[in-house]
Amino acid sequence: MMSDTVSTIPVWIAGLASAVSELDTQQLQSLADLCLTDRPSMSPEQLQRCLRLPTTNAVHLARNLRLIVDLPEVTTYDVWIALCAILYSRASAGREAEHVEVVCTAPSRFGIPVRATYATLLQMVQEATREVLVVGYLFTEGSRAFVESLASVSRDKRVHVTLVGNRMQQHLPALKRMWFADSPAPAIFSWDPDSHNSMAALHAKLLVCDSRTALITSANFSYQGLHGNVEIGVKVESPAVNKLAEFIRSMISTGEVRRMCW
Repeated sequence: MMSDTVSTIPVWIAGLASAVSELDTQQLQSLADLCLTDRPSMSPEQLQRCLRLPTTNAVHLARNLRLIVDLPEVTTYDVWIALCAILYSRASAGREAEHVEVVCTAPSRFGIPVRATYATLLQMVQEATREVLVVGYLFTEGSRAFVESLASVSRDKRVHVTLVGNRMQQHLPALKRMWFADSPAPAIFSWDPDSHNSMAALHAKLLVCDSRTALITSANFSYQGLHGNVEIGVKVESPAVNKLAEFIRSMISTGEVRRMCW
């Protein structure tokens, strides 16, 4: 008769799973990639830079990872294999399931039971932990509460805020008036007129938080866009949102938009 055996997960793997439980899929993949680099330090500074973590989170994660990689029987390659297994487990469990929600700006008399654009913007910004990307055609003082929420998370949570807009030199004075003086300045990029097509413009309006959640909307960042007009959009939570974030970053890296001084 074959004896029954009970397979157990090594203690260090259970510890690793606990240490990375708060990372999203992109951060977890970045950590796995880091394990394959030449002698990764796993220092708080390296983790903060590569994973875009707040300082406290980076210090805590670095401490837990160091306890694991210092074990004589564990190599960084072992950690990479374990992280890949965790990534696969998450995907299999459907942790990264997509969610799409209709969002609108409309008079209350419409009586449509959908999320309001204004409330959705504020909630998304407040829930951001690493990065907020904003793309807009128009920024006016009618969006003060939204801009102030961006300044707040920049100051209080050290979230990196990037604003990309059409002819931003026209909107920069208003943005400066609304931004908190004690908040780190946002990165500002402008789409300027095309000499070959003066009618061309950056007309997109969207908010991307942590490369995971996006609001794609017809609403400008103005009072009418957020409160008065009829505007339609969708809030998307999906790994696919990372592609949208990559598109915005590629506009910046290729010089399609010009960085402006704050």
